[in-house]
Amino acid sequence: MSARVISSDGPVISTGDLARQRALFEGVFGLVPAAEQSLDEASTTALFGVPARTARLVQLVTPGTRIGVMLVAFDPVSDTVIRPGGVGIQSDALKMVDFFTTDLERAVARLRSFGFDLIGPPALLELPTGEFFQEAHIRAPDGVMAAMIHPLRARIGDYVSVTDRLFSEVQSSSGPVAELEPVQAFYEQTLGLACGLEYRFESESFGRMIGTGGATLVRARNFGRVVEDVMLGVIHYGLPPGFAPSLRQVCRAPNRGLVAVQLAVEGLDEVIGRAAAAGYELAAGLAQVDLAPWGRIRTATLRGPHGVAHLLREIPTD
Repeated sequence: MSARVISSDGPVISTGDLARQRALFEGVFGLVPAAEQSLDEASTTALFGVPARTARLVQLVTPGTRIGVMLVAFDPVSDTVIRPGGVGIQSDALKMVDFFTTDLERAVARLRSFGFDLIGPPALLELPTGEFFQEAHIRAPDGVMAAMIHPLRARIGDYVSVTDRLFSEVQSSSGPVAELEPVQAFYEQTLGLACGLEYRFESESFGRMIGTGGATLVRARNFGRVVEDVMLGVIHYGLPPGFAPSLRQVCRAPNRGLVAVQLAVEGLDEVIGRAAAAGYELAAGLAQVDLAPWGRIRTATLRGPHGVAHLLREIPTD
């Protein structure tokens, strides 16, 4: 497969409170600005498929990496939050931005010093491999959730590249789905992304944290390179069909929350051709956009079968 995703660089967050999002990602998690710019109506439409709005973009990255988050403040701002309150088991929309931490107690103290807090006690997770983790969830602005994952019996370097600071780079951006298999086909066959990490666990404390009310059997598949990329996580909570309402129709820009993920691709025309042949939605067609810090590039925004938008930027090949 010649045309393919070559890197997964982080989530896109539509925000009505840019300053508060920056306080979380810069102040707490230690990201730094890589670029800031304003988009006129034509560029906003070309990039996100959102007409009659302008936008302010802030690209943040973890120092020493290309990985981070894109914050987008649309003007006028949308009154709709994709996942109000952040918590919930609704499917077919991104939910989490995951970081690893080397010290959960210090991480929580840093979080509280910036006026944020956990939504409840951390959960304990044990994988069939014998690896053991502690995971804590944060309610962030605009209905976004962030996770701090502390490896108790696991090697942090097996999952992230930044291992010598309180927080790693973004490890994954994930959300629950109604069905795993169609999403796997989309990532593998259309985007050329392998399933780099697959796991399952059952946890009562995790179920309480996410709101299922008891022991929850979690099955997860993560697509991309395990250490080098922000993994694209799809999670099934083991709930019966129809139990978790779908957010497919609301998880789109300019609504507020996690609206997309950023991917760099080779052979953008071929990727879009495969997507069209498979019947996937093109939220924003092929366009040339001035996008900092990369300059004038070709882009398209593709929506997967789970409703998640994928902002594709082409990396020219010689």
